[in-house]
Amino acid sequence: MDTVKTRTGELEGFVTENGVRAFLGIPYAQQPVGALRWKAPQPLHDSDELIECKKFGHTAVQIWDEVELASQTPQGEDCLKLNVWVKDPEKKKQPVMVYIHGGAYFSGGPNDPLYNGANFAARKDVVLVSIGYRLNIFGSLYLKALPGGDEYPDAGHLAIMDQAAALTWIKENIAAFGGDPDNVTLFGESAGSASIALLSVAPAASGLFQKAICESGPIQLYKTPKFGELYAKDFAKMLGCTTAQELAEKSTEDLLHAVEDMCERRRFEVSLMYSPVCDGAYLPAKPMKAWKDGAASDITFMMGSTGDEFKYFSFYFTPEETPDFWHGQFNIHFDGQEDPKKWEKVYEEAYPERDLIENYIDFMNNTGFFVGCDLMAEEQSKFGDVFVYRFDYKSKIEGMGACHAIEIPFVLENLDTPDGLSFTGENPPQELADKMNDTWYAFAKTGNPSTAELGDWPLYTAQEHVTMYIDDKTWEPHLDINEKNLKIFTPMYECLLSD
Repeated sequence: MDTVKTRTGELEGFVTENGVRAFLGIPYAQQPVGALRWKAPQPLHDSDELIECKKFGHTAVQIWDEVELASQTPQGEDCLKLNVWVKDPEKKKQPVMVYIHGGAYFSGGPNDPLYNGANFAARKDVVLVSIGYRLNIFGSLYLKALPGGDEYPDAGHLAIMDQAAALTWIKENIAAFGGDPDNVTLFGESAGSASIALLSVAPAASGLFQKAICESGPIQLYKTPKFGELYAKDFAKMLGCTTAQELAEKSTEDLLHAVEDMCERRRFEVSLMYSPVCDGAYLPAKPMKAWKDGAASDITFMMGSTGDEFKYFSFYFTPEETPDFWHGQFNIHFDGQEDPKKWEKVYEEAYPERDLIENYIDFMNNTGFFVGCDLMAEEQSKFGDVFVYRFDYKSKIEGMGACHAIEIPFVLENLDTPDGLSFTGENPPQELADKMNDTWYAFAKTGNPSTAELGDWPLYTAQEHVTMYIDDKTWEPHLDINEKNLKIFTPMYECLLSD
């Protein structure tokens, strides 16, 4: 099969070195350029046009970053493209897996070799998809806060709307690649994981996927209108603009320069500054409360964290800067309603034998990842099956440990990529990658990650907090690994759950 006929065009792909058919740079919506900047994604028209899909589309506009390889590829506002890999498109009803990349809604993109789906598709009967979406101010600038902003009512949550538009295209067209539109699993890491959680409670995305794997990104990675307004007004002021229309007339280059300046001024807030705004218009104003109330009750979940999440941020911050970074994240996480120093004191009292600064990584892991994941799992277990993991394989690079994002090259079978090696160090264990890949695929296919080699993976329930510990030597289910910290830190989430 040289081409695939879809509603929006006849797509011409190519065969990769490992025998997978790849279709790259497929438009899934009208490109958000010109008058469509800061507008909701618009569907494509029906077409019989032959479209060559042999190279990735543009990466979403972002700052060049030596750690983020996608930022070093060609960029453009015309970034609403997706990519498909499938070993045999003639096979029907194959499970569909859609990867949503991370990057704090600020950077990243499917062009990064770390996210290439060819190796995954070569091992499994699966249709593997990755998607691009608008980032930073192009994907989440809350223009409602400015005069004339009513013309751009969706500007604060366009990243999520783009993802939903991609899922709509997949629902309509993936059968042409051999995929089952009624067996779609989303998986993604960090902001990709948080995106999946938000899509799970977004009414507009209902029915577009059935299963989800959330890797290292709890649902609270968003901002409220209060912070959306703060950043929008600050950004406009930097460019000498007072209205939304004046901003819309700025060039891509001018806007990107301002993003860079804003990041330098607010460097401790960058990891959440560009997250979606939840104001009740497209996304619930209280996503975690919607989750608790069953908004995602029809979706089966697998979710987890790495053992040393925050060690990743040593790429960007010195140990002395870590408390300032955490304070910046915490204030956005909890809408300024909680005092971070209060919780530092609670932690010190709970662990008097520890020095807070020396153990800040553990403190941030719990407040930023572990507790949020456990609370999500506990609430979701009231409605359906939930499986929880902790990835604890330690990097061979000194000081990295089981850092944020280290599991990605194992899941996607991309151990030899530059990004993958920057996390794992040299000669990572291939056996672990194969086992991870098998498990993620089993969940996508059946809704259960158990495999013949692994055996039974017990459910996480409100009564039994079973977490599968994963490393290169053993996979073992553990009970209540986070019980003490759940009791300590759960009260800080009350502001996210209240009416």
